[in-house]
Amino acid sequence: MSSVNLIRHPLAGNCLRTLRDRNTKTEDFRQAMDKLGLLLAVEASLNLPTEIDTVITPLDIEARCSYVDDSKILLIPILRAGLGFVDSFVDVLSAAKVAHIGIARDHETLEARAYLDTVPEHPEDFDHVFILDPMLATGNSSVRAIELILGKGYTAGKITFVCALSTMVGIQQLQSKFPELSIITAAIDPELNEKAYIVPGLGDAGDRLNLL
Repeated sequence: MSSVNLIRHPLAGNCLRTLRDRNTKTEDFRQAMDKLGLLLAVEASLNLPTEIDTVITPLDIEARCSYVDDSKILLIPILRAGLGFVDSFVDVLSAAKVAHIGIARDHETLEARAYLDTVPEHPEDFDHVFILDPMLATGNSSVRAIELILGKGYTAGKITFVCALSTMVGIQQLQSKFPELSIITAAIDPELNEKAYIVPGLGDAGDRLNLL
């Protein structure tokens, strides 16, 4: 089954408190999302493959250093709300490539429809893929995005799905369909309402980020 990593950093709670508060203004919401994204990025990158290089220090001494070749990392935000995590991940993985997938959800049927896909056609160029989306609710949009990525030859074992909030409904759907996928989240909320919004949740992340 897919591994699920619920981050335990105490500062994640500070961010979630701000994000959940209905009185939080747009600029504060964006800042909290960015900070939470940074915590998630650090945690999500713990197991990335490393390489060894030798550099010369200012003392003219050789030093062997391990490093992540972040040029081989692909970030894929799911539009719109996934854009809220991009800057955080680029802060940590500055050479990472960024592609975009746009998914529209029919609010009546909850069916997910793709309207944008810029994922590169050469999966061999990347060691790992991070899918970024603050909300994992029903999982329908996430499944559609992952199917598009796998359809281009990427493997689920090299993909990590990163979200701020999740539900067991969404987690279980991803686990059942993509057992090799990794999931990292800051919170698992108990339920969905009749409109498939996460409860207690934080509302519509894209709207609250003012992403048009």
